Amino acid sequence: MTVRTCYFGGLNSSFDPADDADVFGVVRYPQDFVERLTDRNVPAVAPPEELLNAFKTVEEAAENNGDPNPAAIAWDSVRYESRYLAHLERAGPKLVLEELRGRALERDVWLICWEKDARWCHRRLLANAVVAKLEEVDVVHHPDPSTIPLDVEEPDEKTSPDASLADFARGDDD
Repeated sequence: MTVRTCYFGGLNSSFDPADDADVFGVVRYPQDFVERLTDRNVPAVAPPEELLNAFKTVEEAAENNGDPNPAAIAWDSVRYESRYLAHLERAGPKLVLEELRGRALERDVWLICWEKDARWCHRRLLANAVVAKLEEVDVVHHPDPSTIPLDVEEPDEKTSPDASLADFARGDDD
């Protein structure tokens, strides 16, 4: 069996769950179409509202600043991974994890949310938590994160790691 992750935009258009798979939305704020694409939404394992809001605030600021990978900046800045994993230790999410583990032993389970790139998404962490105690269950992300290019700018010579604070204070352009 396999726990698969995907984003709503890729579901059914690029990645299509088998008829016997369980497909769960794992979002805090579902839209109407979520009910049509999933068996049900499970907000107990969605990111807590305060974490989601912090992430979105930093991500938007990074976008406005023109940073090349706003999601990565937000992920690190708000300590997303450790905070989300702490959320999964709470009573309600722990019960859901146990249910997901039981289902994953019987059939494929899909975890669906908004983010295309699983590197900066809670569903990657959730899938890993589901299979952590299940040796015979694999995790597959759709799309595979290794196939999604990072928007990384080449370092500017003026801001190279070798530049000193004195260089910036002088305003050297050489």
